[in-house]
Amino acid sequence: TRVFQGNVALDTLVFPDGTPGFVLDAFARRPLWASGKDYGHGTGHGVGAALNVHEGPQSISPRFSNFQPILPGRIVSNEPGYYEDGQFGVRLENLLVVE
Repeated sequence: TRVFQGNVALDTLVFPDGTPGFVLDAFARRPLWASGKDYGHGTGHGVGAALNVHEGPQSISPRFSNFQPILPGRIVSNEPGYYEDGQFGVRLENLLVVE
């Protein structure tokens, strides 16, 4: 599915040091965008030392205001999805270690 394609695109992405999450977000959404679809949530967030869910400051989302780079050694989630209102939805959730 296009959701799976987006998940793999983010999982295999190689990007330069200092890249913020909003840049990476587009790679996960691209397969859905190609069919005129999208999802209304961020693609990923930090998971870290305090065992918090949605731990910042890093995130992978379309919010252009977060310039925090995705740094090596950090753990981030990879959660693209698609939802058809009132019918069904699919969301894949994985954790990635940034290298």
